[in-house]
Amino acid sequence: MGDTSFFQDGYTPPTAFYFRVTFNGFPEMDSSFQEVSGLKVTVKVTEKMEGGDNNYMHYLPSPPKYADLVLKRCLLQNSSLDTWCRNALENFKFQPLDLQVMLLGPDAAPLASWTVFRAIPLSWELSALGSTKNELAIETLTLKYKHFKKDS
Repeated sequence: MGDTSFFQDGYTPPTAFYFRVTFNGFPEMDSSFQEVSGLKVTVKVTEKMEGGDNNYMHYLPSPPKYADLVLKRCLLQNSSLDTWCRNALENFKFQPLDLQVMLLGPDAAPLASWTVFRAIPLSWELSALGSTKNELAIETLTLKYKHFKKDS
């Protein structure tokens, strides 16, 4: 990033590539992901005209809608997270879990974190396999969750 003199008080914004994801009740090895996306909440509004006065518009917010959480990592064997996911998708036995996404600083101390509540698996995908490629097999897990909050 180079020169950070344009930030107040020597503040350097955190980088987005140093993070940790932890699932309640799963071992640390199930927490290593190369990419996380989907911490997003939106509120839509319905427009209503003022009764009898066309100069005013009222905006009525709808309940918040949360995006799907997408986690990507190298394929692991004998993973608790994999067992949880397969049990839901193959046996239709869903067990909602809470998880935490932490943005870490250079010293591995948490700079910010978000708790995701009652996540369930929606889909699991394995990256394309090619005999001429020397790449890791990447699994993508898509989760639906009730809501998330920024931790204090």
